[in-house]
Amino acid sequence: MAFRTSVERRPSGREVVTLLDDASGASASILPSYGFNLFDLRLPVAGKITPVIVSVPNFADDPQSPARSGIPVLFPYPNRVRAGKYTFNGISYQLPVKNGNAIHGWAMMSAWQLVEHGADKDGAFAVGRFHLAEHAPEGRKLWPTDAVLEIRYSLAGRKLTMTATVSNPTDQDLPYGLGFHPYFRIPFGPDGDPAQTVITLPASKYWVLEESLPTGEIKDVDSRLDFRNGQPRKDLKLDDVLTGLSYDEGVCVCRMVDLAKKAEFRLSFDKNYRELVVYTPAESDVISLEPYTQTTDAINLQSQGKDGGLRILKHGDSDAFVIIMETADLTA
Repeated sequence: MAFRTSVERRPSGREVVTLLDDASGASASILPSYGFNLFDLRLPVAGKITPVIVSVPNFADDPQSPARSGIPVLFPYPNRVRAGKYTFNGISYQLPVKNGNAIHGWAMMSAWQLVEHGADKDGAFAVGRFHLAEHAPEGRKLWPTDAVLEIRYSLAGRKLTMTATVSNPTDQDLPYGLGFHPYFRIPFGPDGDPAQTVITLPASKYWVLEESLPTGEIKDVDSRLDFRNGQPRKDLKLDDVLTGLSYDEGVCVCRMVDLAKKAEFRLSFDKNYRELVVYTPAESDVISLEPYTQTTDAINLQSQGKDGGLRILKHGDSDAFVIIMETADLTA
């Protein structure tokens, strides 16, 4: 069988789960003890196995800055909550703050349970489980209810599929948002030219932000944020929340094209992800495209009667979400 999974114990004592497709050469490495972070993804690009996810050196042995490497998982709220304060069902809560606001929840830095790993006819896979009360009890005291998030990564050929399932194990309403903060390398390879790369995002609107928090106003994209016909990666400076996404047969497709390599990376996700955060770190060859089920501070927007995308699960209910990452060669 071309698909297999390996588990390596690192010198630090942390286990790394690696999914492999021997036929294509693709691989994906996950750190269950630190947010179930998929910190290394290598896929075929223009005939060569290429790292497409960016992480700091030695991340597997000494993971730090949980929102700065690999694919951080943002749950039960992605991005910021204003001043860390919110009210739900008449009860007020105070979250811990960083630089004045709460940010990104507890899943991205917690040790997850590795539920299962292996290979079947469809690919190599690993399943991780985050239980708020068990894996981040400090967070459970600050959130209205308990929550469970399960993620399944599957690798086959040039494609990684991420299936996330959120469930409510309590008899109370569960408010939540889910997001991912992947760091992608574009252009492919250290010798690439950012001017010869193009980012295409099918978003027609954006949330107006003040100090990284939405005012509640949504506007049509201007020239700076209109990526529907593509913009070069070179000189982009972004930290914005796009919305008004278009879905072809229920799927939104974002494209990162390296014209010199004649190859592209596609990030696709289903309609449950209704916002896309775009962020460019200082490095010229890195961009973060972040699918979210809600906008920033949605729980406070909700209390103001504004639809920020906050999701609410009843007892025993669950939601499922799918993201696909894959490479492709450009046709002539």
